[in-house]
Amino acid sequence: MGSAKARVSLEALVQESNGAVKELVRNDPAAIGFMSLGLVGGELKALVIDGVEPKSPEVVSGRYPLVRPFLFVTKGEVTNEARQFIDYILSPAGQESLEKEGLVRVK
Repeated sequence: MGSAKARVSLEALVQESNGAVKELVRNDPAAIGFMSLGLVGGELKALVIDGVEPKSPEVVSGRYPLVRPFLFVTKGEVTNEARQFIDYILSPAGQESLEKEGLVRVK
């Protein structure tokens, strides 16, 4: 497997959304895509790496190496509304909501 600093090929197709990646991969049997795990669904096959399946516990533990973090980025001071949203997402109820959508909770 390549290093974490490896670059994406200049020949790779880049899409603006998970949906666009899913559509390309679904329609090309030779395609490989990188998208949110919760959106893979039954039509696509998730990649097993070194015998490790892309499941939530393996992602959280670091055993599954192909991940992308979700970042909250704000401009200037965080507003009260933004802080409430971030606090909710990080709360047990927010983490449960993320899991229901097929996303991986934080540690």
